[in-house]
Amino acid sequence: MLIREWIGNSQGHAWRLNHHVAEHIAFNFHFHPEYELTLTLGAGGQRHIGHDIESITECDLALVAPNQPHSWQAPARSDGAALELQVVLFRLDWLVALTEHGMPELRHLCQWLAQIRQGVVFSPAFTQLLAPRLARLHELTGVKRLIAVLDILSELEKDRAARFIDAQVVQLDPDRRLMKAMAHLQVNYLRAVSLAELAEVAACSVTTLKRLFAQQMKSSFSQEVLRLRIAHACHLLLTTDRGIDWVAMQSGYACLSHFYQQFSARIGQTPSAFRRQAKIRTNATGKPNANRPS
Repeated sequence: MLIREWIGNSQGHAWRLNHHVAEHIAFNFHFHPEYELTLTLGAGGQRHIGHDIESITECDLALVAPNQPHSWQAPARSDGAALELQVVLFRLDWLVALTEHGMPELRHLCQWLAQIRQGVVFSPAFTQLLAPRLARLHELTGVKRLIAVLDILSELEKDRAARFIDAQVVQLDPDRRLMKAMAHLQVNYLRAVSLAELAEVAACSVTTLKRLFAQQMKSSFSQEVLRLRIAHACHLLLTTDRGIDWVAMQSGYACLSHFYQQFSARIGQTPSAFRRQAKIRTNATGKPNANRPS
């Protein structure tokens, strides 16, 4: 049962703060288009980000990339103490806009975020340093809260011992054209978005954008679309009982056989097998619960 919840509105900006105090954390695999920075205090359970599953300690800090299925799960403590979560959700396009309109100091942070595939688990030492500032966020209001959030986000890339899920981030000089392209793609990947459209948003040629994907993300436009769409499909497979053909259509695939081919190549099993195994795992760790904090 959720004891109480504080939600801080961004007043027009694409970020928000959720502060939760709970007896336990119920398993609820879900996703959303925002990045999610979650600090967990006093919990002993598991953190699920995509296919990555790891035990969490008394003080845990992780960043989830947009559209990546994820959940935390922890039972009630034997001593009856409450568990606490501080959750910051934010969008890359918001930070890119700030960068372009008077805050160039955020440019390197935007570049760092754009390269993250699934998520980042921060080292225990770094988490202990940042935790007191994160834990107090809900006590702040207005501009003070906004400044604190930006200050905390700017610190994230400094953790050289952080573990990057799925791919190691390569530190490069930031390129605002790639940042704009990635921000646009993360919002529009389910429709027939094209490389030419992204190039127009980024104000560069298609050839230049291809080069930026290859050099700075070690990837390509098509690979990034695939990554985002398959993550969306995984979420639908886990949270609905709808047929595979419906999941494919809702994930941007008009051709069912193409969906099967790409899903199996990336996940290593068919959509049906993925759903079956996920249900077995869910039953072993706890039933999904709508009260689980986002």
